[in-house]
Amino acid sequence: MNYLESNMNFWSHGYNAPNTESYIFRFAGRILSSKFNLPNKHEKLLEFGCGQGANANYLHTIGFDVKGVDISEKDIAIGKIRFPHINEKLLVCPPSPLDNPHYGWESDISVVVCAQSIYYFTQEHFNNVLRKIYDSMKPGGIFFATMISHNHTYFEHSEETDDPWLRKVSFKGRRFDLEDYYVFFTKDKKECEEKFSIFDKLYVGEYMMQLEENETNNHHWVYIGQKAQ
Repeated sequence: MNYLESNMNFWSHGYNAPNTESYIFRFAGRILSSKFNLPNKHEKLLEFGCGQGANANYLHTIGFDVKGVDISEKDIAIGKIRFPHINEKLLVCPPSPLDNPHYGWESDISVVVCAQSIYYFTQEHFNNVLRKIYDSMKPGGIFFATMISHNHTYFEHSEETDDPWLRKVSFKGRRFDLEDYYVFFTKDKKECEEKFSIFDKLYVGEYMMQLEENETNNHHWVYIGQKAQ
């Protein structure tokens, strides 16, 4: 079984995330609205890895023409039920980037959101995903991604693989039981910038939420970039 199949087995069970993440509200208000006056005239917004559609639904309600893609048929099916007004905008995509000619739209995308969703690939596949996303964006389009860091609890429970990027995570917590779960981690802000150097960097930030000492530390870097105009 290759890493894509292993990760697909995990995500096929679904990921229960029924609410919009706080950093999406901040990105929409502090960056898109305040700095770029978006949305304006129903710009296209792609959410790569939309899960059950909570973020996509919120971004739709503030005026974007949204499409969300995800490899989990279960999550997409739940999203279509929860948000029937955008059910045709939530799409299942194959797990391998090589099987996707593009994601959501082929062109003219104004904003792309990758919330905890783009670090599940080898370097070759990551670059393939990124190039397809970049090519489908309009000049001046805004790109947002969150990247799992070395400070995340999962890094402590991971080991090297034959691939220099991917690490295999084995971790059992109160919410997740991970085995043969593959991700690549990002060490610091500089490395985050380097991975997204195809874009012009706007901001690199971070977030971490841990309510209890024995709870998973979910530290992520936040990258916001722009396609050259």
